[in-house]
Amino acid sequence: MSTSQVGIDLIKKFEGGPHLVGYLCPAGVPTIGFGSTGPDIQVGTRITKEEAELRLRKSLEEIEATLRGVVRVFLNQNEFDALVSFAYNAGTGAFRRSTLLRLLNDGAPRTSVAAEFSRWNKIGSQPSTGLTERRKVEKELFLSSVKNPALASSIYALEDTWLKREPKQAGALAAESKLFVPKGSAHQWQLIEIVPGQSHYRVRLKQQPDSPWWFWPAHFKIINDSEPVTPTPPAPVNDGILKVPYYSQLDNKQQPYRTCFSSSCAMLLKYLKPNSISCDDQYINTVFKYGDTTEATAQIAALKHYGVKAAFRTDGSWATANRLLASGMPVPMGILHKGPVTNPTGGHWIVAIGSWRNHQGYVVNDPYGELDLVSGKYINSNGASLRYSQKNLGPRWLVEGGASGWYIEALSW
Repeated sequence: MSTSQVGIDLIKKFEGGPHLVGYLCPAGVPTIGFGSTGPDIQVGTRITKEEAELRLRKSLEEIEATLRGVVRVFLNQNEFDALVSFAYNAGTGAFRRSTLLRLLNDGAPRTSVAAEFSRWNKIGSQPSTGLTERRKVEKELFLSSVKNPALASSIYALEDTWLKREPKQAGALAAESKLFVPKGSAHQWQLIEIVPGQSHYRVRLKQQPDSPWWFWPAHFKIINDSEPVTPTPPAPVNDGILKVPYYSQLDNKQQPYRTCFSSSCAMLLKYLKPNSISCDDQYINTVFKYGDTTEATAQIAALKHYGVKAAFRTDGSWATANRLLASGMPVPMGILHKGPVTNPTGGHWIVAIGSWRNHQGYVVNDPYGELDLVSGKYINSNGASLRYSQKNLGPRWLVEGGASGWYIEALSW
């Protein structure tokens, strides 16, 4: 998320300018442009309007990066803009140490968080009229709902409620796993799904399509082109998706939390030779005859035991995956499943069984469940026929870039 024009205009309004000649601000700090400071700014320093805009943009990018790093809850655009303006004025160090940030991350009501703005209205020990007014405007923006509650393709909150990373009671979830949605606000959706056996609906928001949320349908009005609609179950997987049987590792009799590699290879085997095994536990018993479940050599030997000649490779690319899938071959992939997508860790195996959006994403069977590719957290245990985007799967599979993906290729059977 980046600062919107509303946030930029707010900052410019209170910073004034652009001041093209360096001056001392009320706090006695040499300042220029739109409130820019730094060791290169002295009283009398001169810049152009273009340089003032560039300094503002650079400062905003640094503040935005700070917010993404320290805020652990989801923000809507108005909340984000208000916090950027606050940090631009108070400084990112003060923001990091603030009670405002602590309350926000602890999941406190937004009204309690917003009350903290007014405490930051002093220069030294004296209240400032300008800062008091700025904090008032920031607080109002922070608490304001989306302007148009009848946005096309939106979910509109009928009461104060939550979007949740898991289909559970909000009180059972940590602060970073839920988003408070005030009555009257709206979020645009890209896809709404009814999941069999779930009373919650799953939604993918337009601004965050790779990180699904769950919501309680009675608390929202679902709007499509300004008319309420009833969501329909997801369409069945099309004929371009390989009909690969799904095995969950979670019900494995041996070491369920370590057998993703075995369950993934068992899916490949069952697809190629339907009569070879009755379940993945049977395959796993064979794997342990040849080594540990995490060893590629043991997997290759177990597949060979059932008549499948396969190879473990470390030069996978999107072209490789597309070629194999087009030939009718599932692709077991080794990925880093933990940590944020910007710095993934861990080790896990999934099976690519098709592609979607002209190879912009892949349909996969994940033996552990559905992974939020952005955060690196599992959101439920149903891992069959999931849609993972290439954008966020890439850093987890092609860890070293280019052709560096780990995969299993079946050669003959």
